Amino acid sequence: MTTPELIASFLGAIITLMVLSYLFADNPLFRLAIHIFIGSASGYAGAIAWHNVLKPGLVDPLFAVGLRGIAQPSALVTVVLPWILVLVLLLKLSPRTSRYGTLSMALLVGVGAAVVVGGAVSGTLVPQTLASMESLSPASVAPQTGETGLERMINVSLVLLGTITTLLYFRFGQRQSLTGEGETPLAVISGVTIPGPAGLIRAVGKAFIAVTFGVMYAGALSAALVVLVERLQFLRDTLSNLFGALG
Repeated sequence: MTTPELIASFLGAIITLMVLSYLFADNPLFRLAIHIFIGSASGYAGAIAWHNVLKPGLVDPLFAVGLRGIAQPSALVTVVLPWILVLVLLLKLSPRTSRYGTLSMALLVGVGAAVVVGGAVSGTLVPQTLASMESLSPASVAPQTGETGLERMINVSLVLLGTITTLLYFRFGQRQSLTGEGETPLAVISGVTIPGPAGLIRAVGKAFIAVTFGVMYAGALSAALVVLVERLQFLRDTLSNLFGALG
């Protein structure tokens, strides 16, 4: 290991120990490490934003068209309008002029919301719906999955049961019937009041939700343990390299 690599590993080990010191109590060393991390992450994000967004999207097109070509109709849309939106957005920095940056902020939030909703629909809702609509026939088993006919029926049935019961668990817009009991959205749509089994259906949906959150928590915990083990191994390797260099 070269000297610069050894110095970088030593500094990384010091910052790692500063972060791990939070296990004992909140202390200035931990706060200093957090400030270093936030500052480094902010600087890195700013550099990425400049090289990947601002420079190619604002500066380069402006120099490409020049002052003479900026009045062309195509340049008004691709160069002038983005600059206007950015300058108007900067007005949000001052409370006195923040209202003038509402248009740019509305466009930013609207585009971001559209991307998030579109990703949720195309990446989660549609695949989940298609998975719930798969055939229960054992003859429709795909060879690449390696499932048998019985396994296919069990898997698809679990997906279908989990989807339906989870949706029925949420009772937004619930209204009171003549007997004073709440009606589920399915009852409101169909006009038929669901009797006692509705409680069992919601209980099954609640169980699926609990299992889902449990799996997510277990995944987050296992990921944290992997990171902790990696940091401990990094500290061990750094000390070994440091003692080897000194010896």
